[in-house]
Amino acid sequence: MKKFIVALFLGLMAFTAEAQDVKSILTSGKWFIESIQEKGEEPEMSINKTDEWLAFSEDGKVEENHFGDSKMFSWTYDNDKKMIKLSGSETIFHRVIEVSDDKLIVELIEDLENADDNLMITFIK
Repeated sequence: MKKFIVALFLGLMAFTAEAQDVKSILTSGKWFIESIQEKGEEPEMSINKTDEWLAFSEDGKVEENHFGDSKMFSWTYDNDKKMIKLSGSETIFHRVIEVSDDKLIVELIEDLENADDNLMITFIK
């Protein structure tokens, strides 16, 4: 029984550490859009990478900039679903496909019921 409890405890610690690692990576700087890809199409590279970015903060706020148009949202990360939820005037979900210290690939989902409109967005630092 002790082995089971220790294994359960270690599993919960690993689960928590993973979520914490993703949050730490997300809040470690600005994420610039490198490319956007619609299903079945070639990725479209961003022309001016410095004008399109996201900046996550540890206090649950995220700033989004598109060519000088800046917006603020609240954000949360769901480790079970590997999903970033942005809430503001609208709610947008980003399913995390890949995350590392310098690269973030997400699937943008505007409507969880209709998954056909999804975009793949690659961010870099």
